[in-house]
Amino acid sequence: MNICFLYTLQANEVLFKPYIDKYLKELPVTISHHTNERLLQNAMEDGLTEQVANDVQQTITEIAKSNTESNVDIIICTCSTIGDLAEKTPNISAKIIRVDRPMAEAAVQHDNILVLAALSSTLKPTVELLHSVNTEGKTSKHLDQPTTKPKNLPFIQTELVPKAWPYYFAGNTEMYARIIAAHINAVKTKPDIVVLAQASMAPAVQYCNESSFEILTSPELCLRYLAGAVKLHA
Repeated sequence: MNICFLYTLQANEVLFKPYIDKYLKELPVTISHHTNERLLQNAMEDGLTEQVANDVQQTITEIAKSNTESNVDIIICTCSTIGDLAEKTPNISAKIIRVDRPMAEAAVQHDNILVLAALSSTLKPTVELLHSVNTEGKTSKHLDQPTTKPKNLPFIQTELVPKAWPYYFAGNTEMYARIIAAHINAVKTKPDIVVLAQASMAPAVQYCNESSFEILTSPELCLRYLAGAVKLHA
């Protein structure tokens, strides 16, 4: 099975490596990586415009056709901001999965969800994904899992973690993670679950205090799903 990861930040290739090693290293897969930072930059500057959608889907199409020896089976879009645009790419045989979809599948099993993001552009796509997954019945045609009846819409709160993103953009990933963790540690509400909307936020968990809520991160859950999918089709 051939799996390609699409990144919109070079730093995320480093971020994903330990998760890929943990879940896929011993499995019969070929892993490739593609980075296009312009996709996120344009989405942040212009919003999710038709031009941004075209650029995202053209990139996905090029990735799907890039391997002339064998087809790319799965493309993982590691950027939550453009994930929906990526999944809607038409006329390709590869399965496209946004990295936060397995996390959303897990999150909607809870009634009270707090979504945190370091980029404001990520909040709306993440909330829309949670609504979509819940409406589909806590399952997804993308993930080939058994369907269940949809439940009542969870209560979803969103918060932007201020002043964190410039640190990640500048390469100071430790300070970025610590600022996010400090925000999580200071949460006064009582959510059932905290969703870290961006994959880049995952390392913050190591700096978090014990709390009454679980923290979901997309790299861990996505790679766990991928490992299961590979074993299922092996």
